[in-house]
Amino acid sequence: MVEIEGVTKRFGTTVAVADAALSLPKGDFLTILGPSGCGKTTLLRMIAGFERPDAGRIAIHGRDQAAVPAHKRSIGMVFQRLALFPHMSAADNVAYPLRRRGWDKAAIAPRVAEMLSLVRLDGLGHRRPHELSGGQQQRVAIARALAFKPDLLLLDEPLSALDRKLREDMQLEFRHIQKTLGVTAINVTHDQREALVMSDRVVVMDAGRIEQAGPPADVYSAPATRFVAGFLGVTTLFPAVVESADGTALTVRAGGVTLAARSPGALVPGGAVECAVRAERVRLGEGENTLAGRVVERIFEGDRVVLAVDVPALGTQFAVFTTPEAAPESDDVTLGFSAADLYAFPADSE
Repeated sequence: MVEIEGVTKRFGTTVAVADAALSLPKGDFLTILGPSGCGKTTLLRMIAGFERPDAGRIAIHGRDQAAVPAHKRSIGMVFQRLALFPHMSAADNVAYPLRRRGWDKAAIAPRVAEMLSLVRLDGLGHRRPHELSGGQQQRVAIARALAFKPDLLLLDEPLSALDRKLREDMQLEFRHIQKTLGVTAINVTHDQREALVMSDRVVVMDAGRIEQAGPPADVYSAPATRFVAGFLGVTTLFPAVVESADGTALTVRAGGVTLAARSPGALVPGGAVECAVRAERVRLGEGENTLAGRVVERIFEGDRVVLAVDVPALGTQFAVFTTPEAAPESDDVTLGFSAADLYAFPADSE
């Protein structure tokens, strides 16, 4: 439904988006994930029609959007600042885009009622935004964006201002509504959990470039670049040198230790690499790779304990997740992890 081919956007000498390409099937939920300034919002604004690409093509339903102004695109949007009209009731806010698009008056009221029911705001349509909670205001914004049955829903960090519990609840709410209606959606966020929970596909961006795209589980478990490995999840990174390589399987030398690892691409002996292992893949005890360490900090998070473990042989500190029941009593521990869980990237890979 959405095709982006070679899209580039510059602001003066700054390249905000560089040669971006992706496709999105009808009915899927895509999240563009990355740190502040990576270009994700600029890419979303080009899809919406608020910015024009300097190069490349954006098509919706096979139609090039270059000559289609923003207000003529069948796109609903939910912003970080919800932009609800404070003087209007929730129902009038939802009805506003229907009136603007010339819907028959007789059809507006039932459509508004349908949308308020979908977002669980039955009986609250008479309230103004200031009489609603933050989560309820979010639901009004969603209902307004979807009321006129857009082809595409764009979400520009709409949950970032909410507290953690409400944000997590609304992530599931967004997902439920999107699947119920079958609307195609593109979300922009810097929140890893939001991207993994809500999406059929995730695109990770950095410095204007798409680093990796794919299903959330694939992007998380098989990072294609050092940046993706470091940005997603809690990851320990340390430098090493390739000792031997057999395709994507290899051994690396870090400090005085040889470790078995894998790489997304072929590497050669003697090459400098950056190794990455996620905290949840490190075990307390023996493994294919083992390292002696000392616990220097324990952080209790309810359902898990995060251990900070100094590893003298590597001159670095590992993050390790464990359950409260399995947390070690002694500070001296052995860390174990498999070759499949230790990724090696070229040292200059970003």
